[in-house]
Amino acid sequence: MFCNGPVERTALEWRLLYGRIFKTVIILSSQKNEDLAVEARHLNRLYKHLPKIFDRYSSAEGFLFLQDDTILNYWNLLQADKTKLWITDKVSKSWTTVSTDGNTDWYGKQAEMVRKVVGSMPVHFQVNYKEAMKSDRNLVVGSSEIFYIPQHHVTDYVDLVGLVGDLDIHQKVAIPMFFMSMDSPQNFDSVLSTMVYKPKPPPANSTLYSAQAPAVHPWNVSSEQDFIKLTRIMAEGDPLLMELV
Repeated sequence: MFCNGPVERTALEWRLLYGRIFKTVIILSSQKNEDLAVEARHLNRLYKHLPKIFDRYSSAEGFLFLQDDTILNYWNLLQADKTKLWITDKVSKSWTTVSTDGNTDWYGKQAEMVRKVVGSMPVHFQVNYKEAMKSDRNLVVGSSEIFYIPQHHVTDYVDLVGLVGDLDIHQKVAIPMFFMSMDSPQNFDSVLSTMVYKPKPPPANSTLYSAQAPAVHPWNVSSEQDFIKLTRIMAEGDPLLMELV
């Protein structure tokens, strides 16, 4: 889990919430905090660090990545296929396709690096990626607030990170590229396709929340009080959460 907010006010709370469901909750942030076991990483290059976490927990069934501005309604994930990739490719406004033909801006530079990586990929990765993309003049940018990688795709992911090497490909570009290379999007589990997703937050968090959705974005938790409010709202889906407040 990557925390954009103040970890000294929220790290323990996130572990309390999600630690009831997951065997291990790893907290990452731009600021290191040894007392709270928070590791320091930059979000825009975080994908390059994930292989170290995969190696550390090599017996895990899979790995779910989550940013703290996205709430996971874990009770709605029970039917999801844990052997498949999960990501928000079918969520409106989460993934966008940008035409980079003739562009020399940030998107154009990112697309150039993507083409370089794709050109160095083993054939099966190239086939998957090119079938999904159709045109090498397009670039997919995905917000990647939440995604899941099953254990049997870990080696593929690690190989793809190795192909990127020192290239400065942004996380929002790298993650969609990796997922489309690892498997065809039609094989992804659709569990996240019904998540609540808005590019910008509404005036009040509570107007956005739905206990029936697999996840909700965006949601702001920057204090213990925010966490208590969230827990009470989430109790609609998991009544046992009321024991935490």
